[in-house]
Amino acid sequence: MMNPRNLSSVDILQWASGLSIVLVLIFVCAWLLRRLGQISNVGGSKLRVLGGVSVGARERVVLVQVGNNQLVLGVAPGRVQTLHVVDQADLSTDIELESENQEQPSFSQRFQQVLGRG
Repeated sequence: MMNPRNLSSVDILQWASGLSIVLVLIFVCAWLLRRLGQISNVGGSKLRVLGGVSVGARERVVLVQVGNNQLVLGVAPGRVQTLHVVDQADLSTDIELESENQEQPSFSQRFQQVLGRG
């Protein structure tokens, strides 16, 4: 066993350089894994999570787009269940309703009108 008094600056420099090489290798591997992960997703994944809401301690309702279809899924520990499949006709109706809602005054504008300030 080496006595701490016999450590030279060369020994410490060798340990520090070895440690720095290992740390650099870890960061390079992490960068490569992240980079390769992004490349595999660029291939045009047909699955996207559009949104979700928590409905309990461990339960969620999630809106997922698969290709041109949208699914409403109930997600609980150990179980995923399709609650509703959104048709394309429903989507076009929702877009029309959103455009109509944008033309209506907001709550704050309506409130100011009622108070006589607008």
